[in-house]
Amino acid sequence: LATGGSACAALSTLIKEYDVAEENIVFANVISCPEGLEFVAQHYPRIKIVTCWIDDCLNEDKYIMPGLGDYGDRFFNTV
Repeated sequence: LATGGSACAALSTLIKEYDVAEENIVFANVISCPEGLEFVAQHYPRIKIVTCWIDDCLNEDKYIMPGLGDYGDRFFNTV
C-alpha cells in the first residue's frame, strides 16, 4: 500500500458496484507506508486494514522506502 490510490479505486468498486458494506471489508496487504494508510483511512474509515509491515515513507517517486522495489517490474522482469 503506497499512495492508496489503487486501493481506494478497488474499494470504491466493491462498495458502489457490488454493494458491499464498508464495515464488512478487510483490506489485507503485506507492506504499507503511513501516507497510504492515512489516505485509505480518511476515505474509508469503516474498513479494517491488516498489514504485515509499515515502512518509513514514500520517496519523491511515490515508492515505499525502503520497500521492495516496484512490484510490476519484478513480476514482469523488466528491471
